[in-house]
Amino acid sequence: MTFDEVADELYGLDPSDFVAARTGRQKQARSDGDKDLAKQIGALRKPTIVGWVLNVTVRDAEDDVTDLLDLGEALREAQQHLREGRRPAGRPSGATLRTLTKQRQRAVRALASRAAEIAEDRGHPIGEDVGREVTQSLNAALSDADIADEVRRGRMLGAAEYSGFGPMGLVSVDSEPAEDDKPAQEPEPDDTAEREKQEQRARAQAELDDAEAALQGATEALEKADHRIDELQESVDALTEQLEKAREDLEAAQDARSEAASEKDASTSRVRNATKRLDRL
Repeated sequence: MTFDEVADELYGLDPSDFVAARTGRQKQARSDGDKDLAKQIGALRKPTIVGWVLNVTVRDAEDDVTDLLDLGEALREAQQHLREGRRPAGRPSGATLRTLTKQRQRAVRALASRAAEIAEDRGHPIGEDVGREVTQSLNAALSDADIADEVRRGRMLGAAEYSGFGPMGLVSVDSEPAEDDKPAQEPEPDDTAEREKQEQRARAQAELDDAEAALQGATEALEKADHRIDELQESVDALTEQLEKAREDLEAAQDARSEAASEKDASTSRVRNATKRLDRL
């Protein structure tokens, strides 16, 4: 069991199953003696509904997602060459860019609609707000290669947003982190507020995950206690029934004894009388 295997499994699950599955995998890693892996698994955060929709869409409509992201790569290439003001032989022209842009609009609408169908098929119909954020994330993936890679990985935590200068904040789970990983660069000053907002949301999500885990643990404990009570009550009922039956049997035996004692007394009297008559003869 590796970190990537666990992450791929968890981010393809139904949102309601995420916390329980994460706890199970964390316990398994601990029982295997891999404390580092257990810690990494415990740090995985439950995705928002938008993140979940993107993740299951990557899994259930992989070819459609690949086609869209390939289109995004072609668009970025065309835009780059137009910005450079040159068009070497075989390079995209302005007309090509306009064609690709129209294809982009159609492709995003189609995939967003497909994502909604997938979510509904999995028992979670989405509303307009979620659909809008899914569309926003797909457009962001078309605009930025890094976001495209995050979406393709299928471990999104929430909606992706593109500011024009790269992805805004952590929106997906990367592969297993190396011990010597360090931030590539300091945050831009004008991104501070947005980053702080993302951090606050991450902390709030972490608190929610912990609360959900605690609730699940308490619920499981309550269910076990209820089950034990039911078992004991069944035993009490069975023993009570046996006690009542034993009491009935005891009363019947006592009645039979009384009747036998009376018959014995009567028989003894008859024997005594018969003996006296015999002695007189």
